Amino acid sequence: MTTQLTTSRTYPTTILASIQPSMLSQVTKQLKNVQGITFYAPTTGRFDLAIELKAMAPNEVQEVVSKIRSLNGVTATRTYTPIEGTATTKTVQASDSLALVLLQVNEQAQKVLQSLKQNSHVRNAFAVSGEFDVLATVYGKNTDEIFSTVTKIGEIDGVRTSETLVAYRPIWA
Repeated sequence: MTTQLTTSRTYPTTILASIQPSMLSQVTKQLKNVQGITFYAPTTGRFDLAIELKAMAPNEVQEVVSKIRSLNGVTATRTYTPIEGTATTKTVQASDSLALVLLQVNEQAQKVLQSLKQNSHVRNAFAVSGEFDVLATVYGKNTDEIFSTVTKIGEIDGVRTSETLVAYRPIWA
């Protein structure tokens, strides 16, 4: 007997990648040839690159993740596939600043997700499994708007810790 995972909604998967020193530009050039990516951007922090995949079936996610892991220069990846959450229909301009906010929460993730949904600068927010409980993508016209939003997120009741990866020069596929 085969068990197949089905979901009524699919959300974009986020991949955080570590890249060999001096290989970032080569990896980003290779990413242009990978289908299924919404955007990718170099980031500040412990990961070198953030990659958001389009919403797709789990087997398709697996294929794209495997392609990314096999790129010359990629040394490690962490994949965050949402369990539940909110994806916005807000239009993000190519010139907007982006950041990924990784949260560990004390409360149930749903309460934090509800609070994040109220913030106009939160592009999407999802409950994920792994080291973090919630992954949110925020945007703004500049880094001041990003930092203001990140500060507000850190003040949400139930947020225990946060880690912010500021994305620079996002490339929208």
